[in-house]
Amino acid sequence: MGSNMARLTVLAAALGVVALAAGPASAAEVIVVDGERAARVEDPLAPSLAEAELGVPAPARARAARSRGGPLAVYLVLRRQLRRGRISRVSYRGYVKTFRRARAVRRRLAGARGRQLDYVIGTLERIALRGRLIPSRMPELFLILRRNAQYWPSRPYPAPRDWVRFRGSDLMFQYFPGRGLQLHPLGTFKRANLMHADCVRRPGTGAPRCDVITGRTPPPGPCHRERLRRLLDEMSRLAVRRSRRFIAWEYMFDFGDGSPPWMSAMAQAAALKAYARAGRLLDRPEYFRTAARSLGAYEARWPIGVRTRGPLGGTYYLQYSFAPRLRIFNAFFEAIMGLHDFAKLTGDERARQLFLRAEPEARGEVPYSDVGDWSLYNWRGHASDRNYHELLREVLQGLGIRLGGIYCRYAIRYRHYQIDPPRLRFLGPSTAVGDRLTRVRFSLSKLSVVELRVYKGGRLAYGRVATFRHGGRSFLWRPRSPGSYTVRLGAKELRTGRGLKGSSFGSVEVKPEA
Repeated sequence: MGSNMARLTVLAAALGVVALAAGPASAAEVIVVDGERAARVEDPLAPSLAEAELGVPAPARARAARSRGGPLAVYLVLRRQLRRGRISRVSYRGYVKTFRRARAVRRRLAGARGRQLDYVIGTLERIALRGRLIPSRMPELFLILRRNAQYWPSRPYPAPRDWVRFRGSDLMFQYFPGRGLQLHPLGTFKRANLMHADCVRRPGTGAPRCDVITGRTPPPGPCHRERLRRLLDEMSRLAVRRSRRFIAWEYMFDFGDGSPPWMSAMAQAAALKAYARAGRLLDRPEYFRTAARSLGAYEARWPIGVRTRGPLGGTYYLQYSFAPRLRIFNAFFEAIMGLHDFAKLTGDERARQLFLRAEPEARGEVPYSDVGDWSLYNWRGHASDRNYHELLREVLQGLGIRLGGIYCRYAIRYRHYQIDPPRLRFLGPSTAVGDRLTRVRFSLSKLSVVELRVYKGGRLAYGRVATFRHGGRSFLWRPRSPGSYTVRLGAKELRTGRGLKGSSFGSVEVKPEA
């Protein structure tokens, strides 16, 4: 392999550093379970909630998945797969033991704790009843069941979206109310990418790249090569043969209108990057083969895969395999970035073609994410919150560093939306007529609370406060008497949480009514 391996190793390190733009600035809190004990700790390898947040679909009410035939269905599937030689006797005994123990623990639990475990048991039964408890899906489902049976009897009750990790493993679980602890593939692969970054990152500063702020690379944490290897080996064992053509890392709970098992293009992309980077770092070429087996997800149409037609008519990769009409900007852009990086790091032509098919759609969609003073979260959807705006900016910055062009321009534009104060300009009128309604006009650069104060001879004659979007706006004012008035406008923007302010002044000469 020689010089080619060296070149790709350098490229892997470079792309790893580039990916740090989307890494968390500080440690996140994680509940770490160690035997009978559990404690909240600051974990620098835990991804930020925005990075791993599953997004918009309204959390539907947890479905009543239990049925009288559910336990029998699970046992029958296990025995059938054992007879056919598709699972080993050791695996069979382990799955049966896990299932029986979870049901016994459930009978002892009351209230909300019991409901969390009940949902996880019911999900396994529901999947068995639907004929979807295939051998490759069993390791993840029974792992989730075992961890929930271990957690709910006495461990700290988590807050929604809390991260949970179990001693001896770096797999990331997250708490979803009513659905228990769920393995989070995206969060887990983000963790793997952060581990890789600590092994290749070098502290320093540099000129802004697709940004207007000079970034300072934080000092790296310890390089955990062995933990990274164990983590990716664990995830390899949890990959599901979702179709004859590809493997996937699935989610095993109801989310919005989606029923388990479902998958995400963004999670697959995080896997592609993690396996490619670690394959070079650890000299594990089998990681490339594992990741390459997942590429078929981008070729298969939803709901089996994640491919669909985008709003501009091109190829599109879905955040949720069950939601073809929900197009989330940051998720789609990150999916194509994962394909790009995997192709670059491994020379995989199939990944390169999948990237090339979708990149024109992504490039065309970028302007549609802009509302003029902020970003949208999804196509023709709602505005991003602060975390999602920053995440989209970081993803665009990553694509801009790789590809330049429109991605870089919009990354810079979205940074300006975060740091520029509102621009406010008084537009008139210069004259008005007493006792008649007058529009005090102004232009505004971003969503803000605007205060109007009108003074006559140093005394406040009129005041009003209202919220306005960007563009040409106005207040209505009825001057009560002729004379010279001073107009003062002040704006405080509402998007960034930083309370950036702007102001403008003017004068109005009010004439007596004819």
